Amino acid sequence: MDDNQALILPVFYLGNIQYWSKLVHQKNIIFNDIENYPKGSYRNRCHIVSSQGLLRLSIPLVGGKHAGQKYTEVKIDQQENWQKKHWQSISSCYGSAPFFHHYGEKLHAIYERPVIYLWEWNLKLTKMILSMLPIELPDIRFLSDGEVSEPNLDLSPFFSPKPRFNLSDDAWNNIEYPQVFENTLGFLPNASILDLIFCQGPYALNVLRKSLLSDKQRDLSNF
Repeated sequence: MDDNQALILPVFYLGNIQYWSKLVHQKNIIFNDIENYPKGSYRNRCHIVSSQGLLRLSIPLVGGKHAGQKYTEVKIDQQENWQKKHWQSISSCYGSAPFFHHYGEKLHAIYERPVIYLWEWNLKLTKMILSMLPIELPDIRFLSDGEVSEPNLDLSPFFSPKPRFNLSDDAWNNIEYPQVFENTLGFLPNASILDLIFCQGPYALNVLRKSLLSDKQRDLSNF
């Protein structure tokens, strides 16, 4: 990817490491705030690592058909007290992680605030995670701002919980790091960014940097 190229990305619920490897490497990020909501995506779900393996956290949505509805208009169903349940799962899975107490309090605070719209919630969490990483924040814009002048690349087709819907990502390099339950489960790749943050803290950025293969590295890896 060209450093001057703008990446068009969806906004996910605590997106996976593959997604974040793109997000932190590019200076120009354009979040897609005009798309229609697709079913079965990372927009309302993520995977954290539990003692039993990957655990899916799903945000309940107000009833009805969401496909075709504007993503920014999709409402969260608060009847299920999902924020409390998600936080209980997160704290249970990562309470013993090396950096949980460093980041957990700040994250917990956002889980105690009421939220109406899925887009608003995901964007707030994404910006919070960005602030936890020791990087210069990218220039973030939105598709609704209007046409961009620089070349851009839409990476939306690369991220789906259903592998058969994903495009092959030859720039993604799975990097292992110590996980909470690695002794019993082995390493579980490409979980939510929370797994990397709580397990590696500021060193998470090193993993993300190694996770994205440059064009030169991709050429060498083909030999």
